[in-house]
Amino acid sequence: MAASERKRPWYLLLSLLAALAYGVNGAHGGWTTVTLYRERIDASMAGQGIADENDRATVVARAEAYVQALDAAKSRGWPLGVATLLLGVAILFFSIRALGGNGGARAALVQLLVVQAGVNASSYWLLRDVRYAELRWLEGRHAADSHERVPEEMLHAVASVALGLQTLGSALMIIGLTRRRSRDFFDAAAPAVGER
Repeated sequence: MAASERKRPWYLLLSLLAALAYGVNGAHGGWTTVTLYRERIDASMAGQGIADENDRATVVARAEAYVQALDAAKSRGWPLGVATLLLGVAILFFSIRALGGNGGARAALVQLLVVQAGVNASSYWLLRDVRYAELRWLEGRHAADSHERVPEEMLHAVASVALGLQTLGSALMIIGLTRRRSRDFFDAAAPAVGER
């Protein structure tokens, strides 16, 4: 079967494009975490641009609490950040290869997505204190800018919803990559790729 005759299922294309975005997001998130541990954060800069003295003091105090939580969690956060960075780059690489019709890349991508979902869940549980301190800092900044407070329950729900959406996204990508028509597409692509 010629390469031009192969028809890629729509859900496979969506899964591969989502995996590309997931890889970029994972690499960015991992790089951000690694950078946070490599460069010192000046918590006093968090209050810049806030006119009200009390609001500024609240934001700076919350930023300092975030930096302290980040430092206390370094033994957990640094390895998880590096893992997220490496997995994000690998997912991006294998997504591009799978878009080119490489069946081996599809199989590797499925495994990487499962591992990344596990790392995301581990980060959720192991870095709860850091995440909560960051959300309190961001909520303080938001309150200083708009003078609207975010309920405490909402702060806790944000991270849970984010984890749920990431897990659902991973599951949908894996389903799209492992369906019969997707596997058949890559099986048909193998001879065409080998002929080039």
